[in-house]
Amino acid sequence: MNFFGSRDIKHYIAKLLPEIVKSEAHCLDFPCGNGETLKILKDQGAKVYGADLFPELCRVSDVTVKKADLSQTFPFEDESMDLTICQEGIEHVGNQNFVFNEFSRILKPGGKLILTTPNYSKIKSRLSYLLTESESFNRIMPPNEVESIWLNTSEDDRLYFGHVFLTGITRLRLFGKLAGFELKKVHDTKVNHTSLLYFPLLYPLIWLSSFRTYRRFVRKKGNKDLAWKIFKIMTSPKILLENHLLLEFEKIEDRQQAIEKIKAKGHFDMQT
Repeated sequence: MNFFGSRDIKHYIAKLLPEIVKSEAHCLDFPCGNGETLKILKDQGAKVYGADLFPELCRVSDVTVKKADLSQTFPFEDESMDLTICQEGIEHVGNQNFVFNEFSRILKPGGKLILTTPNYSKIKSRLSYLLTESESFNRIMPPNEVESIWLNTSEDDRLYFGHVFLTGITRLRLFGKLAGFELKKVHDTKVNHTSLLYFPLLYPLIWLSSFRTYRRFVRKKGNKDLAWKIFKIMTSPKILLENHLLLEFEKIEDRQQAIEKIKAKGHFDMQT
């Protein structure tokens, strides 16, 4: 973990991409923002594609950026990409399951999705939600129609939400699983010092509560391997401390195959 250094998630993306981008790979950055990540991909020899709700913001002149909305069907063909990047985008979209399904659709088998988002699983975020139902202590109000609507497109009155749909790692892992992804790695970002301050006090409580949940799940469902995997995520110091989630998913199957496997395991029951 990084206790000091940059808080900018783009710093960690810039360090990661040279390790995983292959020359001539078809790579999509969506949303691409000002195009910094597109330039990194081009420098690695990738075939680059960009998409954004506001493509005019991109400053990379030799890349065509399509106007697209994460909440609507992506304007790319099935299995056309080797790598997709969703950087600070998922927290602006309500139907996050749809977003994962679309990234899965356009990725080739074995392709990767690199996803970043503010870490709503860290201790500071959990405490802030408990006290004020907002994402940050005493700085931001809970979701509202003034602070939470960042931009309003003049063409068709679509709204661009701020951090209204912040979510934690277990939910993102679930949406990925349903779309045929496997969460391969949680990469390092910077440690949040407020979370670090509360860590010694709260970690024993988090661990004990998580362990009780783990035991109850095993007694009711019997799936010890899954329970242990989620328990490790729930009690991971990295997850509880770092500012951002930088997640590496790999497409191991298509969505229909993933759903059929889950059905076969008997998870679709109405028990409470």
